[in-house]
Amino acid sequence: MARDIRNMSYEERKVYRKRKKLIRKIKVYSELSLMALAIVLTGVLIVSHIKGKDDKSTKVAASEEQVVEAASDLKEEKGLKVSAKADKEEPAEEEKIEEETPALSGGYSAKESDSLVEIGGDVVSQSAILINNDTKEIVATRNAHEKIVPASMTKVMTVLVAAKNIKPEQLDEKVVMCHEAIDYSYAGGGSTSGFVEDEEVTVKDLFYGTILPSGGDAAAQLAMYVAGDIDSFVKMMNEEAKNLGISDTTHFTNPVGFHSKEHYSTPYDIAIIMMAALDNDICKEVVTTKVYNSTATNVNPEGITISNWFLRRIEDKDIGGEIEGAKTGYVDESGSCAVSSMVTEGGIEYICCTAHSSSSWRCIYDHVDIYKNYAE
Repeated sequence: MARDIRNMSYEERKVYRKRKKLIRKIKVYSELSLMALAIVLTGVLIVSHIKGKDDKSTKVAASEEQVVEAASDLKEEKGLKVSAKADKEEPAEEEKIEEETPALSGGYSAKESDSLVEIGGDVVSQSAILINNDTKEIVATRNAHEKIVPASMTKVMTVLVAAKNIKPEQLDEKVVMCHEAIDYSYAGGGSTSGFVEDEEVTVKDLFYGTILPSGGDAAAQLAMYVAGDIDSFVKMMNEEAKNLGISDTTHFTNPVGFHSKEHYSTPYDIAIIMMAALDNDICKEVVTTKVYNSTATNVNPEGITISNWFLRRIEDKDIGGEIEGAKTGYVDESGSCAVSSMVTEGGIEYICCTAHSSSSWRCIYDHVDIYKNYAE
């Protein structure tokens, strides 16, 4: 029975794609060889016919039949060897799987605009970047490629990886909040979602709990749901960073945003992660939601109400457009930081990331100033 590609691990998908490429190459090379051989033999036959050497023509014809037969045998032999290997490793229907193979998320980048400016004015954040997401151009910058501590902006990558490794119908599946996930968040000093141990929540609740109240417990539980354990999920996060082309300057050690020497990124990289998240339907719905009421649970029959305070606090500010989505972060080493997206009155989408601001409110006003002064 054919395996669904969506149930394969990333490594299995990579091996499968390599095998598919090998199969295609063998088929193409075999067909090209046969075509070239037919052309050569046809030429020989024409020349022989012109010279009127009927006896040699007969020999060439016989030779042609033998060579074609040999080539056909060779093609068949190679095909059998590849098929045997494929059947042993993955007894799947190749054409059906090929149609279902999801595209990698590579290709996300932004180049410097010809009119690139240095961010100044009243912006306090030590690092910042503004990207026109429509043209993929960096419009304004301040230490945008310097290493930062991403803090809870990490969670944008967490929901992106989770969204890319589940099926939409899994969002309604029930998950029991376990002691390990809650303890993981508390031990690291992370904020919480509001869910409690043994509470039966949905996978969808975990997505919103990870982003809106920045719940470390929800992020840890989501990671364990997707990958089985947190360490395996972190590997998936770093693999996704590689797919996005930012692995040289971004590395994760946890899905929450706890500080460590090996957990780092840059404002540019975080903006790229946000760019990819906005292209994912599940992620975009989550990061752009201001208020969410969770599903009814065994602990909270009416659910709980959670909100994205960055979106709610900035919504009445004059920025020349409307804030679309956002994720904040804070640890001592990062200061107040945030990544957000905004759509101007003219319909242009921008992504802004700042780090090392002096306070959560100042971080918000930094985004207001950057959008107001540098977005068109």
